[in-house]
Amino acid sequence: MTRRRVAVPIVAALLGGAVTAAAMVASGSGTGAITRQQGLLALDEGERLTTSEIYERAAPSVVAVRAQSVQPGAFQADAGSEFHVSTGSGFVLDGEGRVVTNAHVVTGVTAVQVTFPDGPTVGATVIGKDEETDIAVLAVPTEGLDLRPLELGDSDAVQPGDRVLAVGNPTGAGATAGTGRISGAGREVVVPGGYVIDGLFETDAVIAPASSGGPLIGPDGRVIGITAHLEDDTGFAVPANTAREVLAELEEHHKVIRPYIGIRGRSLGTGVELVDVHAGGPAERAGLQTGDVVVAIDGVAVHTLGGLLGEIERRGVGDSVELRVLRDGQELELTARLEERPATIPAG
Repeated sequence: MTRRRVAVPIVAALLGGAVTAAAMVASGSGTGAITRQQGLLALDEGERLTTSEIYERAAPSVVAVRAQSVQPGAFQADAGSEFHVSTGSGFVLDGEGRVVTNAHVVTGVTAVQVTFPDGPTVGATVIGKDEETDIAVLAVPTEGLDLRPLELGDSDAVQPGDRVLAVGNPTGAGATAGTGRISGAGREVVVPGGYVIDGLFETDAVIAPASSGGPLIGPDGRVIGITAHLEDDTGFAVPANTAREVLAELEEHHKVIRPYIGIRGRSLGTGVELVDVHAGGPAERAGLQTGDVVVAIDGVAVHTLGGLLGEIERRGVGDSVELRVLRDGQELELTARLEERPATIPAG
């Protein structure tokens, strides 16, 4: 499966981009608890619903997420305890109590609560989160809950212009929804912390901050993306096929294991200029320097940051890559050994 991209001409990003989604389709291929009970609200192939029908089916599955974290220095004697509360939305993924939301909602939290549309609020634990796709999986107790999972659809079939419904539950009082269409695919967005989230859907459906993390639903009632409020004036969603593989890794490893080379770069059209080389990282040990222009990896020409990100994604932790680099008018061949991406990205 090839993920669609639109390259950003100039953008700083860590090379270690989002996992390329596996070819698992809406029929429920794949293994693990996350996929076992999918499909309770699915329709027959080709069936289409009205906007109100989509909302009525999806609303009971969309929850409010409230997370509390301790601010740095909160327990200083002259300051007292200071807590930060973040809010978002999510949706029920399976009958075993898995709930999907945004990673940024539950980053550094000490307590998480999930409120269902019919009233109950329950405590939740974070199974895992992936900042690079802004996806997190929570677990809630199933006893006494009427869990109504939504099904992940095949996002590769989505095209610009397709009708969508973005559903959220910003206050816990009930689901809200915004209608719109897919306006673009393969978008990249740089977010705080040095991450670049790529391969995104862009939509004109309104996604309020506290609705972020909810489902973006196609005309057949299946989830084609997980919404993410990354910019104030633009709505984005992580495609369902990308989310499916990320969710499987979070279930197994509680994180997504990605190759890491330790550089930031910007696209030139003729290569990728390095704007930062992380101290102690694979790139620095290989001899790369700020200002170098990477023009090929393992003999494959790269013209944009997106192209270089894609080549890194196709390799695994421990693999060695041959980089063709231009430096001061000279061409160099350097070898870097990819490592597992660290939890914290050095500031650049």
